[in-house]
Order: sequence, then C-alpha cells, then structure tokens
Amino acid sequence: MAENETMRPEESIAWFVNTRISSIQNDYLSANGKSRGARKLASLRHALLMPIGSDADAWPLEFEGLPSALVGRGPEPSAGEMAVHAALTLYALHQQGQSRPMHIRGVGHGFGNAIRQLVVQEKDHYSNLEVGEMPRRFRAFITAESMDETLHYARQMVQQLRGAGIAVDYANLAAQLYGLQSPYKADQARLAWGREYAFAGKANNDSSK
Repeated sequence: MAENETMRPEESIAWFVNTRISSIQNDYLSANGKSRGARKLASLRHALLMPIGSDADAWPLEFEGLPSALVGRGPEPSAGEMAVHAALTLYALHQQGQSRPMHIRGVGHGFGNAIRQLVVQEKDHYSNLEVGEMPRRFRAFITAESMDETLHYARQMVQQLRGAGIAVDYANLAAQLYGLQSPYKADQARLAWGREYAFAGKANNDSSK
C-alpha cells in the first residue's frame, strides 16, 4: 500500500515504519543483502540512546520518505518523529543477532501480546505473578509519565523479547507511541496494550483446555 494524504497520522506512521523495517529486515535475513541490512541495523542501534537527528548515519533511515504531515516544524521533534525514531531503534535492538524476523504484522503480535507470550514462555521466571498481575516493567511502561521513561522500559522489555525470540508488530507499536504523546489519545494507547496483554492471556488459557 502506498502512503497518501488521506491517511490519518497513525496510519501514515504505521505505513512508513512497516515499509522501512520490512526493507531492512528482508536485507538482513537474506544472503545477498545481509551486510547491507546489518549496517542499517547498526546505525539505528547507535541512534537508540541519542537525541533524534544527532546521528547523521541514521538520517536516511529515520527521515527520508517520512510523510510530510509527520515532519516537525520547530526546534523540537514532532510526535510523529519521536514515534518513528522509537519504533525503528527498538526494532534494531530486537533484531540484532536473530535469524528470524522480529517484526511481524498482525493482531497477535501487538506489544502487549508479546509480553504475555514472554510470561507464558518463561513461566518459571514469572512464577511469582498473581492471577491478573502484569510484570513490573510492563506496568511501569504503561504508567510512565514521559516518553523518555516509556522508552526506558520499552528497551528493557525488547531485550527480554529478543532473548526469547518473540516478535512484535513495530508498525502498530509506532502508531500507539504516537497516540501516547497526545493527551486525547494516550489512554487509548494504554487501553490497547492492556487489551493485547489480556487477550493473549485468554487465548493461551483457551488453547490449554
């Protein structure tokens, strides 16, 4: 699907992030493009903890082709730029050293779904969780009061997901992180993460019967 001016910002972000990550991922997981993909992933990982725009090597990956509606106009990054930067750099961390795709589109690969899969897959590690209780880092991620704090916990969880080989829909996550920055949409993003986590739990319970 090509990006067009009739898309809502969340749709434009999802389109851009999916297109960009799919290109990098296809390279990285192919014999012919692996070195090219690895260079791009390394550039994005280097930009992970840096202010947006301060790493010139990441500029083509983060900004080239970005829909105009998402481009900032002032000295601070726009909400769209923040969300794209977060999704691309988190994906680069997630894909490092993996031989399978860590970005997969679809309802079953939401960030909340992935965390629930982690809890089920590593049940011994999370054996102290009460029924209905979320992992501490996931709860801190959802209730964080700033993007910096949100991404701090997101990075920690992505490292755990990488270790467990659990994929995430980064296009969807980017759109949610965009909404999180709006006082009118932040609760919708948190609700989506909660539903993803709960739905994955229900699906796991149903499949075990």
